[in-house]
Amino acid sequence: MTSLKEKYYQWLNDPYNGEILFFTGFTISIFWSVLRTTMFPYSMIAFVVCLAIAVSLMAAKIILFDTYTFKMLIVVVIMFVCGIMILLSARYFWPILWLFVVVASKDIPFRKILQVYLLMNITVMGLAFVASLLGVIENLAYTSSETERLRYSFGCAYTTDFAAHVFYMILTAFYLYHEQLKWYHYAGTCVIDGFIFYFCHAKLDTTCIILIVIFFGGYKIKQTLSKKEQVYITDIATGRNISKVNFFKKTRAYYRYKKRWKNFAVVSLPLLGLLMYFLSASYRADNETMAAINEFITGRLSLAYSGLRKYGISLFGQNVPMEGFGGSLKHTKPYFFIDSSYLFILLRYGLLFLCMVFIIYGIICYKNKHDTALMLVIVILAISSSIDHHLLEEAYNPFGYALFASSVAWKKLKVKSEK
Repeated sequence: MTSLKEKYYQWLNDPYNGEILFFTGFTISIFWSVLRTTMFPYSMIAFVVCLAIAVSLMAAKIILFDTYTFKMLIVVVIMFVCGIMILLSARYFWPILWLFVVVASKDIPFRKILQVYLLMNITVMGLAFVASLLGVIENLAYTSSETERLRYSFGCAYTTDFAAHVFYMILTAFYLYHEQLKWYHYAGTCVIDGFIFYFCHAKLDTTCIILIVIFFGGYKIKQTLSKKEQVYITDIATGRNISKVNFFKKTRAYYRYKKRWKNFAVVSLPLLGLLMYFLSASYRADNETMAAINEFITGRLSLAYSGLRKYGISLFGQNVPMEGFGGSLKHTKPYFFIDSSYLFILLRYGLLFLCMVFIIYGIICYKNKHDTALMLVIVILAISSSIDHHLLEEAYNPFGYALFASSVAWKKLKVKSEK
């Protein structure tokens, strides 16, 4: 009996075991989350059971291995209280589940989280892509209203779902490996982007993929140029430059460049969120400018305007039924779906939760302010989320887990979680 107790305490004192618990639960959760966006058949009972197992494993990690500062404990309590209020008010379970995984990510290496996310997405999406081409699962083909060409979903429930998966996988890969990327990686990404545009006609995601290439390519060029500074040696007698010496160091311009991205990243989500709310709330069909913007983003302003008028804004959210395309070529119900993540969260989960999301990403930016690559990611996420609803979806966006991951430093005053 004593031996078992000693082994238990030895196991408990090894933080690697906490990582094993987290990643086992996280892998199960992310697998099912991605699978549910594809045309692969699955059992709802199996999904619920696996989700319960995943939550139990991550909860065990929190209870047995996590310690908290007093400030951090207050933050976690407030987060869960807000999630519970949404559950009671609007009957939506997903916000509290997202918060749970964010909290469970505490002290887990953020890079490992992204690598597991990327591996699971590549695996499931790769299988769905091949299976759809082989006819194992349906490759839904929709007719574009603009070009009258077919848009393929390649094993996903809808064409934009496939394009969004590709966008988030590329974004994650660029963040993880941007230091090792060569020109042919950027060229290959442009080829993939052309493929997505031609076969899926997903304008938003193809535009955001191009932004990834531009932003990270510009950062790579800036890094390269900032390492080399030419200094001329002058002949005192003649005053002429007789030679030049190359010094490799960071320049002031480079640090100003990093600071600008940090400042922009912090405010990017609330700034673009306010912009989308203003455009949606003030939308008028008889206004030529508004009508042009609405047409360019495929009716998103008019749909958000209808949602705001019908449901209004609440603190803790409300039930907002939405009917989108996907999963079938036949749709009998009228289409109503809010694509902007900001308006989606505002209507369904409430004003307080939207503000919490802004604060979470603001803290992520502040705590990782020296990670310019992550600042680029946050800005691209903010742009994408303006007309895309995947900001809080585990199957797509893994960057919210950076809040409590090991890259974030908190003060040393700790309160041990109850065993």
